[in-house]
Amino acid sequence: MAPKWRGFLLVRFPFALPFIFSGLKIAVTMAIIGVVIGEFITAQIGLGYIIKFAASAMDMSLVFAAATLLCVIGLVLYGAVVLAERLVMARYGT
Repeated sequence: MAPKWRGFLLVRFPFALPFIFSGLKIAVTMAIIGVVIGEFITAQIGLGYIIKFAASAMDMSLVFAAATLLCVIGLVLYGAVVLAERLVMARYGT
């Protein structure tokens, strides 16, 4: 009879991986949104602060540049999760 941890690693964990990575993809995008909202409220540095400051100064080019940079950061982080998912799923053969 196999120990519980072995059954977990060989059966339960591989079948839970799609759900784990789905959660990670959602969490990465929500984390970016949370950081920007937090910077809108309290920060004095960061892209959220730059967007808020530039919008109040009517500098739309800076607002769009900061928003574009936030989009790129979000896409890179999402891509990193997708890459990790592919590597881990290939390792477990699912």
